[in-house]
Amino acid sequence: MKIYAHRGFSGEYPENTMLAFEKAVEVRSDGIELDVHLSKDGKLIVIHDEFLLRTTGKPGKVSDYDRSELIKINAGKTKDDKFGFTPIVEFEDYCNYIKDKDIITNIEIKTNNIYYPGIEEKAIELVKKYKLEEKVIFSSFNWLSVIKIKELVPYMKSALLQEDYLTQNIGNLEKSFKINYYHPDGRLLDDNIVENCKINDIKINSWAVNELEIFIKMKKWNIEGIITNYPDLMINMK
Repeated sequence: MKIYAHRGFSGEYPENTMLAFEKAVEVRSDGIELDVHLSKDGKLIVIHDEFLLRTTGKPGKVSDYDRSELIKINAGKTKDDKFGFTPIVEFEDYCNYIKDKDIITNIEIKTNNIYYPGIEEKAIELVKKYKLEEKVIFSSFNWLSVIKIKELVPYMKSALLQEDYLTQNIGNLEKSFKINYYHPDGRLLDDNIVENCKINDIKINSWAVNELEIFIKMKKWNIEGIITNYPDLMINMK
C-alpha cells in the first residue's frame, strides 16, 4: 500500500510548501499530493484554498494576485508561522525540485469551486516539460477536469475525488470514461465500493487517512494507497 503525503508532510509542517514536500521526501513517502490554482497572470500556484486567508492570513483569492506577488507571501499560518518564511510555491518550482526523485505526484486540479480556463493544459505542459508523465496522477472533484485530462493525454493517469457521498457503482462509471483511480474519503468507503472498483480494475487511493482504525480498514481491503497528513507514522505501520 503506497503512502502519499497529503499536501506534503502537512501534519507537522505548513501544507503545500516546499518545506512540507522536502520533509515528505525525507521520510520516504511513496507520493506527494498537492493542489493547483491559477494566479491572476495565469501561472500554476500550489495552494489548497481559493482564498488566501486560512493559510496566509492575507485577503482575497489566489486569482486576485500575480505570481510575483504570491511567491512573496508566507504560507505558514496553519503552523503559526513557527518555521519562518515558508512561501507559496509556484508549481513549476515544485516540478523542478521533484523531477529527479523517485516519487509519485498527485496533482489535484482545483476546479470544483472556481473554474480556471486552460488550467488542465498548463499543468500538462509543465509535467511534460519536466518529463514527469510516468510519475503523476491528475485528480479533481470536477468530473469535467478529469475527463478533459484523459481527452488531452489519454496515457496519463487520472482520478476522481469524492467526499460527503460515495457513488456505489463508481467502478463501472470510471471504467466507461477510462479513468484509472478513485480517490474517496476513507471514512465513507465500504466493502461494496471497494469490490466494485476491484472488479473494474479501478485502483483506490483513499484520503485523508490519519487515524489507526481507518488505516487498518484500508490495509484489510488492500487498496492501492492512502493519502495522509502523517506519512512517517503510516509508513512505520505498513
